[in-house]
Amino acid sequence: MSNIGKSSEKRFKFSLINQGCRLNAAESQRLISSLQKKGWKLASPGEAGVILINTCTVTHRADADLRKLIRRLRRQNPQARIIALGCYVDHYGKAEGADLSLPNPQKMRVLELLRNGEFKGKRKRWKSRGFLKVQEGCDLACTYCIIPKVRGRSRSVPLGKIREELEELLKEEYQEVILTGIHLESYGRDLGEKQGLLKLLRSLEIYYPEIRFRISSLDPRFLNPELLSYLLSSPHIMPSFHLSLQHRSAKILRLMGRGSGEGFEELIFKIKEERPEAGVGADFIVGFPGETEEDFSILYRFAREVPLTYFHVFSFSPRKGTRAAEMRAKIPERISKKRAALLRGLGRRKTEEFARSMVGKTLEATVIKEGEALSENYLRVKFDEKLPPGRRFIFKIIGFLSPYLRGISQG
Repeated sequence: MSNIGKSSEKRFKFSLINQGCRLNAAESQRLISSLQKKGWKLASPGEAGVILINTCTVTHRADADLRKLIRRLRRQNPQARIIALGCYVDHYGKAEGADLSLPNPQKMRVLELLRNGEFKGKRKRWKSRGFLKVQEGCDLACTYCIIPKVRGRSRSVPLGKIREELEELLKEEYQEVILTGIHLESYGRDLGEKQGLLKLLRSLEIYYPEIRFRISSLDPRFLNPELLSYLLSSPHIMPSFHLSLQHRSAKILRLMGRGSGEGFEELIFKIKEERPEAGVGADFIVGFPGETEEDFSILYRFAREVPLTYFHVFSFSPRKGTRAAEMRAKIPERISKKRAALLRGLGRRKTEEFARSMVGKTLEATVIKEGEALSENYLRVKFDEKLPPGRRFIFKIIGFLSPYLRGISQG
């Protein structure tokens, strides 16, 4: 790696591009912080001598996006050394066009391979909110998912290590931290803890009362009553809950290896009954092999009738090496796209309805950039005051102009 950063202007400057999930975001944040401690300066891709890409391979589109990105970076900054990290490398062995490819278990080797820099000064904040990985891997066997093969079995980050990472985030003055993992509810099982996630959250509440935590994603099948009660009652947990539902047809869920969906409705209504201001989102996959018009109608009616506030909608993408890729009764792409468009349209209407219901209320929000904040219940808030990124403020919501709320800071 001695030839990294030949240009003196780009010497010891790096850029990091994060793709995919919030777990990747947490790992990217750790890499950035570690490199800055070694003297490397965070810069734009065009100014950097080294470009790191934390990759995703959850869909074929993600794979294509990465290859396109590498080609574009080559044109824009031909002198830069491009290093691909993570899931794409795990799946394919290397990333075409990259100078170096490191799989997930080796991605932190970047810190060893890049020699110490010379830049001194205040570290540049990568994101306005902190990301903290507490769990890695997955023991489940969803038929469409390649992640267990590229990330391995479920592994929990010990509490001591989590506290070390949080101390670093506190030094960088983060006030909101997103707890990430592939399957958060499995936290602690490999450490012999049956209620590992609940125990972790209670510990963090005691040690870090000044931080508000956002949970990245939850699997409704593993939300036991005690954990759910804590999430809905703790003032340290933001009222923002993203549920990994994927579908509502019992037939399709079983084909996905995700049970029957029993209890989904009751869970969502309970969340909204106890925390009416909560944002409740969901992941949905359409076009799964065997999905009939009736199956999609079941999903659409469910999404329309329960008080979800937003959806992330994905068209099924077969991944080689998964059981779903071998299933027959494939759904034509034009039908999948039509179903996805219908569901996304419904999601936009429900989000707008939820946002309008916030007018006249007060919400806490974290400033993510100049003039814009992200509310505790996952809505975008525009404001006119000059407020520092990364800080939390209370906003009086005075209006809505899609897709943003309008707010005035109350201090």
